Amino acid sequence: MSEMVLYERRADAAWLTMNRPEVRNALSREHLQAIHAAMERAVGDAGVRAIVLAGADPVFCAGADINQYREVSDPAQVKHDGALLHDLLDYMLRCPLPIVARVQRAAFGGAMGLICASDIAIAAEGTRFSLSEARLGIVPAVISEAVLTSLGPRNARQLMLRAEPFGTDDALRIGLVQEVVPAEELDSAIDEVLGQLRAGAPGALAGIKHLLHTLTHTNPTRDARRAMILELAAARRQSDEGQEGLRSFLEKRKPAWAVEDAER
Repeated sequence: MSEMVLYERRADAAWLTMNRPEVRNALSREHLQAIHAAMERAVGDAGVRAIVLAGADPVFCAGADINQYREVSDPAQVKHDGALLHDLLDYMLRCPLPIVARVQRAAFGGAMGLICASDIAIAAEGTRFSLSEARLGIVPAVISEAVLTSLGPRNARQLMLRAEPFGTDDALRIGLVQEVVPAEELDSAIDEVLGQLRAGAPGALAGIKHLLHTLTHTNPTRDARRAMILELAAARRQSDEGQEGLRSFLEKRKPAWAVEDAER
């Protein structure tokens, strides 16, 4: 059997490609575990600065593998199934590396969770999206936290209630994706984003993700929130990266972490 997730190093980016094209990259238990393991591998892979999450043609991801999940005789198994996706999305939100979703053709159900848990999403023109769970008699509970954080209450509510497919214009308008390009330009658009991320200090990018996750997914007191913000600001200014960034600005040169694209 072919690998469920292909892992490829492209310079300082780890490209993770969901590889179940025969079922439109539907998310089975084993597939979710493989995606999670690949994410952890990327974080531990020396020199990796970002993760790209892609889907093997024809589509990004068709959502949950209905053939596997229609069995509901064991309540413990049903909860375990939900936990696999929930924990993957939680890991993506907490992951210190920026995650870029490369989206083409279709992203339904659970795939919407993957996009919302990514930091940046670039979609090909003509891609269709849907939170279609209500039409199957179920609720998008497992992905709700990621969707709510990404799209806000009003957008999340109307998408879940209407369960209507929508296109890239609407996806761009509500902030589900940040850019829409012709399909043949998708990889070059991803490369441009990676170049922009490369200009940022790795520790600073990780700090930004930690800060935003803490502010949106925990409930610190006002004093604790203030203390955390001030501590992070001070720590980053005093860090080697912070000092290098300030020096390079004053000296009108690129900081040490900003590698020229021509060298990659």
